[in-house]
Amino acid sequence: MPDNIVSIDYRRHLKLKPGDVMLDLGSGNGRHTIEACRWPCRVVSVDVDAEELRKARYFLRAQEGADPFERYGPEKKEGIEGWADFIVGDAQHLPFKEGAFDKVVCTEVMEHIPDDKEGIRELYRVAKPGAGVAVSVPRHGPERLFWLLSWEYWHTPGGHVRVYRPGEMQGYLQNQGFEIETVRHRHAFQAIYWGLRCTFGKDQESRLVPRLFFRFLSWYHKTRPRRIELVEAAANLIIGKDMIHYGKKPDSQTLVAEQAETLP
Repeated sequence: MPDNIVSIDYRRHLKLKPGDVMLDLGSGNGRHTIEACRWPCRVVSVDVDAEELRKARYFLRAQEGADPFERYGPEKKEGIEGWADFIVGDAQHLPFKEGAFDKVVCTEVMEHIPDDKEGIRELYRVAKPGAGVAVSVPRHGPERLFWLLSWEYWHTPGGHVRVYRPGEMQGYLQNQGFEIETVRHRHAFQAIYWGLRCTFGKDQESRLVPRLFFRFLSWYHKTRPRRIELVEAAANLIIGKDMIHYGKKPDSQTLVAEQAETLP
């Protein structure tokens, strides 16, 4: 998929601010880390795959037109106001103290890890009181369809190990203590693309129909025509591939009040 596809709305929903310290958990090749660094903030990018983190660091810091993995200096490239650190880590055992982050982002991770509830507990632990949170998982309808269409889709090593029912992830987050403020659906066109991949063969992306649709996606994400954006926005209501939960960890006063209510 095109690398510039970003699920999180940093401006309207997560409300990223200058000076924030943000955790990007399961960052992969850094698409959300790079987008966050357009703000003057610090991002800690965590993933289990060191090679993906090397790619993310390159994409963030190498100047336009640089040769792949050419050495680069500490200067920031145009449009990048923030800074990022890249750390190999496990979502179920994060190497950070409690309350370390102003914002926590976790996109398309919980469906991969053995103990998703432990991952949620770790997100809650490292978030500051009042910290904003955004957690994205695949939407039930499209994901279930992909599993039905393709045996390879859900038997790929390191792939998805579960499908979340409607409201299930929101319930897990709320049970942990997060306050969920809104849920959004994104990337309907990606759902169509992956439906084609699963129909023609997950690893047969060079087949004519998936290849043509991929070209359309690449063009769309480079040019963003307004009318086609409106078409995808409408389609997101029905077949949006990703389900993003926006909320926050309760602030200190709320936590103290909740703890007081539990006392005998």
